[in-house]
Amino acid sequence: MSAIKSIRSIAPLLDRILVQRIKPEAKTATGIFLPDSAVKELNEAKVLAVGPGALDKTGNRVSVSVAVGDKVLIPQVRQFP
Repeated sequence: MSAIKSIRSIAPLLDRILVQRIKPEAKTATGIFLPDSAVKELNEAKVLAVGPGALDKTGNRVSVSVAVGDKVLIPQVRQFP
């Protein structure tokens, strides 16, 4: 539980966001369990924290277009040989 509290205390700066990858379901809606080879890693994440936004050339704050709790797509993790 303390790990979740420490993650929530992290505050992103400017137009950055903090996300947590969503684990893929190992079971279908009908109750069939999928093997690990069939479950592919999702590139979907949940937004945990959002920064206040960046400043434009005139000094006005440009707000971030996502909010806490939104689901977003993230880039696939590349594995090099």
